[in-house]
Amino acid sequence: PWQPWSREAVERARAQGRVVLVDFRADWCLTCKLNKKTSLETDAVRQRIRELDVVPLLGDYTLKDPEMTKELHRFGRAGVPLVLVYPRDASKPPAILPTVLTPSIVLEALDAAAR
Repeated sequence: PWQPWSREAVERARAQGRVVLVDFRADWCLTCKLNKKTSLETDAVRQRIRELDVVPLLGDYTLKDPEMTKELHRFGRAGVPLVLVYPRDASKPPAILPTVLTPSIVLEALDAAAR
């Protein structure tokens, strides 16, 4: 179950020592839809999210929220998709996943973040 993205939600989860998966996507983004269907909302990824107690946050960029625009720019992106995996260790930066995902890319990033 995706929760709404906010910087505060990321900070709160990281303060608890949890892995955070952030998916910035939009209804009009075809690559976002592909990533969602093939790599983010698969049974294997859902199961790993549960096993690792990951906090999944959804940044719905459909209406181009200004706070999300700032966050996209902070990570060098002009738009969506942008998928980030924040490690348990809050001193480490998030992994920026490739634009086009596979389930193995997502699973490996989650596993690495949980170490």
